[in-house]
Amino acid sequence: MAKFEEQVDEELLDEELEEEEGAGGGGFLDSLSDQFGSAPWWVISGAFHGLMILLVFLIGMVVMQAKQDSVVIATSLEKPVPPEYDEKKERDIFKKPVPLDENQEPIENPVVTHEVVEFADHNETDDNMDDNQARGDENAISDVPLGGTGTVAAIGLGGGGGGAFGHRGVGGRRRLAMRGGGGKATESAVDAALRWLAKHQEADGHWDCQKYGGKQADVAMCGLALLAFLGAGHTEKVGQYKDNVTRAVAWMKSIQNADGSYFKNGETHGIGYHHAIAGLAMAEAAGMGRVPGTVASAQKGVDYSIDIHQKGDASEKLGWRYAAKSATGDISVSGWFIMQLKSAKVAGLKVDPAGFDGAIKFLDSVQNKGAGGGGADASFGSGGHVYGYTDANSVSHRRTAIGCLGRQFLGWKKEDLQGGVDWFVNKGGVPNWGANGGSVDLYYWYYGTLCVFQQGGDVWKNWNESMKKALCDNQRRGGDEDGSWDPVGDYSGYWGRVGQTALGCLCLEVYYRYLPLYKE
Repeated sequence: MAKFEEQVDEELLDEELEEEEGAGGGGFLDSLSDQFGSAPWWVISGAFHGLMILLVFLIGMVVMQAKQDSVVIATSLEKPVPPEYDEKKERDIFKKPVPLDENQEPIENPVVTHEVVEFADHNETDDNMDDNQARGDENAISDVPLGGTGTVAAIGLGGGGGGAFGHRGVGGRRRLAMRGGGGKATESAVDAALRWLAKHQEADGHWDCQKYGGKQADVAMCGLALLAFLGAGHTEKVGQYKDNVTRAVAWMKSIQNADGSYFKNGETHGIGYHHAIAGLAMAEAAGMGRVPGTVASAQKGVDYSIDIHQKGDASEKLGWRYAAKSATGDISVSGWFIMQLKSAKVAGLKVDPAGFDGAIKFLDSVQNKGAGGGGADASFGSGGHVYGYTDANSVSHRRTAIGCLGRQFLGWKKEDLQGGVDWFVNKGGVPNWGANGGSVDLYYWYYGTLCVFQQGGDVWKNWNESMKKALCDNQRRGGDEDGSWDPVGDYSGYWGRVGQTALGCLCLEVYYRYLPLYKE
């Protein structure tokens, strides 16, 4: 009987399978049966439905959890009120922008700024510097004797990299400012000054000197303003103010004459100052940006300085003055030309060594080597390194600062110049604003700051503390003049607010504009 029932069950199962196959082949349960072997279909079906129930349960839990974690943020359409401007509050370049006066009239030429560009082909370092820093052509640095005492073709120590244009990027600026005696206050002041210069640049790229209290000295003031941007690492290619640099460089090219000089008719004080300052700025722009057109323009400027403007020919060259080939050179104009040739050498431009030889001979001719003679004060132990204007008899602290800096850039030893540096600091004093700016002398401060920084030691510590106080405490805050310095003191009537602001900014960039020349 049992055998009969088994046979009947098998026949019934065969009939069901034949009916299903005739209806369209194997079903979904048959596929599961193949997977699970000989298990009954109702077991497979139960397992499948249980799995589906579990899956639905888990999905519900995830959705509920997401709803619980959701945060609804209600935003107010009311515009937040900015904090009241506090003129005593220290600016912080790295955390907040310079406060601006909301009532200020719209600016005709708004500032175009750029975020810091990140390059994919660089190696990061602990001070956020990279291989794309604008430091000049490091391969162009060479220790080529140019005459005099140990003259080399570099500015600063440290081999090729150290001999270029310092470490002017954000990372290098922070580190070197702290190391040299600067900090948050000086960097904030630099940023505010650059902001003012950027806002007041004309659409064609130059600065209108007369519009801001000066005389017609646009070429030289464009050069000083351009140097201020370059000193903080902004070039035609990189930096927050690359558009401002690009427009300034383009204007310089537009006014350059066929002979290579940077000058336009009507400018005061003759061609010497204008061309030398503009040529210095273009040499640095060429070395930092390496834009072919800028390099070509700067090279023409160097050729003019040596071949056309410098007194003398070949081995008979001497110094420079307002007009080309003047009978006598003066130390004020010559100081700018020396810096132009030095920066051009660092930038990888071709500089005829005869130009440096003439500079050295000129400094020799205006150097007072007799302690106490010609107005020099023997009590300061100058060691003979005090300097006059067109000869050795008209010695002053400002002229000695220019002479000592020229000697530093031409390779003189630190110990040989210490007496001269001590002399001009004692004679002219450290920077001091004075009542209503009565003690300001930014021309002296500019050369003195560069020179004393290179000399280092206690004389630099004293100078630096006084310079920071004079400039940071008296920088304008608020309104259209925010970030600038009032044109007060010697020569300020010539260059106005533009030149005053550019020179003040350059003084506060001293920590990284050029690396130290001497080992401590």
